[in-house]
Amino acid sequence: MTKLTAALLVAALLAAPLGACSRRGPAPDVSFLPTAAVEGDDKKAAFDAAKEVCLDEAQRKGISSVTRILLLRGKTSESDYVECMEAKGFAEVD
Repeated sequence: MTKLTAALLVAALLAAPLGACSRRGPAPDVSFLPTAAVEGDDKKAAFDAAKEVCLDEAQRKGISSVTRILLLRGKTSESDYVECMEAKGFAEVD
């Protein structure tokens, strides 16, 4: 096998998982309740805004390392998302 063939094979093997990570999927299946830390009267709008920010943040963290992409992507993404939502004032419903 030539070096070029080997390089193309490695690139193809890495491109599939990386390509899948570049597309934003739905939010993890976690339920949240607003806490007293959520300001404003419109809790739904606050939730929607926090959800968008946290999905973007979880996605950025999820693709920041090849190891996280290949080995821990699902768990890491959900835990980053939950951590962010809790920081925004939404408690996870068990």
